Amino acid sequence: MQLVLLGLVALAAAGLGRIRFDTDILSILPGEMPEVKGLQTYYAEFSLDEELVVLIEGGDGESLAEAAGELAGRLEEAGVAAKARWKPRWMDEPGELAELLGWLWLNGDPQVAGQLADSLSKDQLDSTLADAVERVATSLDGGEMMITAHDPFGFLTHPSMAGLQSMSEEGGEGFESADGRAHLLFVDAPDKLEGYREAESWIGEVRAIADPWAEERGLKLHWTGEPAFQAEIGTAMESDMTKTVSLTSTLIAILFLIMQRRIGLLVGMGGVIALVFVTALGLAGWYYGELSIMSAGFAAILIGLAVDYGVLICQEAKLAGHDAGTIRKATTKSILWAAVTTAAVFLALNLSDLPGIAQLGTIVAFGVVAGSLLMLGLYLPWVAWRGAGRPRIAHKKTWIPGRKRSLLFGGLAAAMALGVLVWKGLPGVEFDRGLLRPRNSTAMAAFEKIQTSFPAWQTPSLKLVIEGSDDDQVRERIREAGQRLEQLRGERPELMAKVDLPEGWWPSPDRINTNGRILAVMADERERLLAAADEAGFSEEGMGLGKAVLEQWPLLVERDPSVVPQGAVAGEILRGFVSKHEQGGVLLGTVELNDVGQLDAADFEGLRRFHTEGIHLAGWELLKPAVLPLVRKDLTEVFLPMAGLMVVMLALVFRRVGDVALALGMMALSGLLLLAAMRLFGIGWNFLNIAATPLLLGTGLDYSIHLLFALRRANGDLRSVWNGTGKAVLFCGTTTAIGFGSLAFASNDALASLGKVAVLGILITMAVSVILLPGIRSGKGAR
Repeated sequence: MQLVLLGLVALAAAGLGRIRFDTDILSILPGEMPEVKGLQTYYAEFSLDEELVVLIEGGDGESLAEAAGELAGRLEEAGVAAKARWKPRWMDEPGELAELLGWLWLNGDPQVAGQLADSLSKDQLDSTLADAVERVATSLDGGEMMITAHDPFGFLTHPSMAGLQSMSEEGGEGFESADGRAHLLFVDAPDKLEGYREAESWIGEVRAIADPWAEERGLKLHWTGEPAFQAEIGTAMESDMTKTVSLTSTLIAILFLIMQRRIGLLVGMGGVIALVFVTALGLAGWYYGELSIMSAGFAAILIGLAVDYGVLICQEAKLAGHDAGTIRKATTKSILWAAVTTAAVFLALNLSDLPGIAQLGTIVAFGVVAGSLLMLGLYLPWVAWRGAGRPRIAHKKTWIPGRKRSLLFGGLAAAMALGVLVWKGLPGVEFDRGLLRPRNSTAMAAFEKIQTSFPAWQTPSLKLVIEGSDDDQVRERIREAGQRLEQLRGERPELMAKVDLPEGWWPSPDRINTNGRILAVMADERERLLAAADEAGFSEEGMGLGKAVLEQWPLLVERDPSVVPQGAVAGEILRGFVSKHEQGGVLLGTVELNDVGQLDAADFEGLRRFHTEGIHLAGWELLKPAVLPLVRKDLTEVFLPMAGLMVVMLALVFRRVGDVALALGMMALSGLLLLAAMRLFGIGWNFLNIAATPLLLGTGLDYSIHLLFALRRANGDLRSVWNGTGKAVLFCGTTTAIGFGSLAFASNDALASLGKVAVLGILITMAVSVILLPGIRSGKGAR
């Protein structure tokens, strides 16, 4: 038997090699939800997983720009950065912008191209150049003056360039803050970062060079970007699991020694718990491969639950003696039934619409079943051997009240809980993105600093994500998105402040063919245009961009019309709008709402109707109204089937209507007291702590099963029940509460809230089960 169990553990443990932590917090939400799907597509196509964002603060504007350039050079020379950008390429080398600029005119609205051709015709060219000279002479804005000085023909006035123009107006072309006291540096990793450990290691290499450099100059560096968030979340998950396991194991070990007083029993318990942990984690590796951020809390839960079975075995051995067969007869039935019912309740979490909760429930169910089998198969013989010679429990005085007092105490507790709920109401349902990230997030703090210094980073715009499997499908969906936006604007004109649908950034063969004929005429007349610009006073450098564009047009006309510009400058700009695949791709626009933080139900429904296949609005602000109904739904559509399953399991276990009714009544009272406690402590339901519900049902079932079977064995003798199973359940509840209590120190508030709700519920369930249930069931006082 023992060899078979160890072989199964080894087989399960082989799955450990498949495990990796998924640091994408969106993975715990339903992928089919349009708001989640839009964000996932946005991050998959436009998020730069290998780009670290560095905020440099201190000094004046000129010195910061120079300092950023110096740091960029050092990082590139050291080989820790494939590229470090501290200023926009297109402003540094205007000529390199020609390919993109020429393509935008070729791919844009033919009417706009016609207006450009008219402005550069023989009749209007002199007037156009005179206007450009006047703008250079009279402009009070340095950025605008520099742009105009390099743009005598007005090529940079293309509508699609408006976004880049607005960035330059905010100071430093998006790299330098308006007050000159902050500068951005973008650092690209030299290799692909496969996971959070690689991200953390690379950031460490970068900081080893950058931090001493900044300290010498009296500058402050702040780090953010996808690698920073990935490293922070991943290491926090790993730390949470390590710390909670260590804290839980230490406290449980101390309590176990106080109660059992045998180091040998503790050593055996530790060994079996390790096997349970390896088995559950290995099975999760085989079944899932990737573990979400929510699963970081399963270890503490599992330790608390698995220890229960071992303690029950130890405690019953004090009553039944240290013969393995006798202990097995006293404990096997209650442990196996308790494990099956607890596992079934946790598996019911798969009814949830939230994948993270379903994963957590499945992993704990794996561990509960493994724990019961390993405790009975391996730990029970160890207890029979190492526990031999311990004195049997004397039937000391019991703390369990008789029937009348138990009913009185239960009635008073129910009345007080109802009073609290009538006074304060039921606990609310909440969703906050901050629940998901580490509590002390330096990456988020840096991002918020950037938002303060660079207002463009805090725009309330939603992302308009349009994707298709081929170019024709993308173009069709761009047209459809425009129609849907117009319809939404007509239905709710007060909702949208501004819409940017950058259709000119997606290749259109029809437009390219039409504009090619218009622009070819100007390209053929480039000598006339350049001579006129020279005569108007523009320098050779000032005409460089115009000359390059005129030379690019004939080349672009001959190229495949489905291909977007490939140059370095073009790629740097295009990546903010276009993710082009070999077939199809994704176009990114923006929709700015008047007050995205105050969406009412009608607003949200209007935005949700906008979504269709391949067209999504993406924004974290939309997740709250999307997720909250799922949490409320889980409270009913998961809890009610779970309650029905619980009734069936109790009927199978007890086969007595009275015992089933008593167990259900005790769990109902526990639930009522938990709701009241949550209101008193100001704790609300969220998408994670709702997972405490099956745990509380499961532990309530466990405790009821153990105690009612103990009452049957003892023929209702409350002293025997108290000194055996009663004390074991008290220990079990305390250790499980310790397991969850350790989550209160987790790095993110979601896991911490799960720990708080579970601790309250477990302690309440334990007290109700041990103090009230036996007295009511026995119908007698203490004997």
